Amino acid sequence: MAQILHIEHLNKTFDVDGKQIEVLRDINLDIEEGEFITIVGHSGCGKSTLLKIIAGLETLSSGTILREGKPISEPSPEVGMVFQEHRLLPWLKIKDNIGFGLGKLSKSLREEIVQQHIDLVKLTGFENAYPSQLSGGMSQRAAIARGLSTNPKILLLDEPFGALDALTRIQMQQELLRIWEEEKTTMIMVTHDIDEAIYLGRRIVVMSARPGEIKEVIRVEAGDRTRGSSDFSFYKKRIFEHFFEEPQKQTVEYSI
Repeated sequence: MAQILHIEHLNKTFDVDGKQIEVLRDINLDIEEGEFITIVGHSGCGKSTLLKIIAGLETLSSGTILREGKPISEPSPEVGMVFQEHRLLPWLKIKDNIGFGLGKLSKSLREEIVQQHIDLVKLTGFENAYPSQLSGGMSQRAAIARGLSTNPKILLLDEPFGALDALTRIQMQQELLRIWEEEKTTMIMVTHDIDEAIYLGRRIVVMSARPGEIKEVIRVEAGDRTRGSSDFSFYKKRIFEHFFEEPQKQTVEYSI
């Protein structure tokens, strides 16, 4: 597969009251088209900041970040984003929320694209509902549909299921995996949930506490992803080990 994202020696600092706070340090990562990458790490390690840099919503302090060989300097319709809160516009119906970013298209084409994505996230029949009339899980489905409606090459997901109850969260994980398998859109997801990272990610990026560095990139081989299986437990144990050891400077690729 072709490389869609190249990150090399990326660093990010913030100026807080005249003091330089280092958030990300020497991030190096290549992502191929169609991959599903999950990123896990402690709160405040810069995971969300990294997503914002990829989205063009935040600038890097030094280093290189390229999307299909071109520097990322501003937001692009080729990169969609889904947040922890659905951020649907409450005064618009679901169909209008999903079609909000489609730009100047004919009415018939817009309606066709919107309906395709409503069907994709299994919200058929709720086209004319308002966000307040939907459950949390359904609202996130609509947010995912909105993120995919512009046909982005990359979809970024920042803790999209963090506010959901446990059962709804598991259901949404299954739905997101189904959507990825159907669409093959490159997806990069930040999560605090290790089980979620293993279930969804084809590679898991494990980050250190601030300043965030990549401690390991774990390649999840095809196999039994059932929670509680030996493979699943192996990956979970490997990730937990990183959170109870001294920070390492070297990034390793690990697989079984």
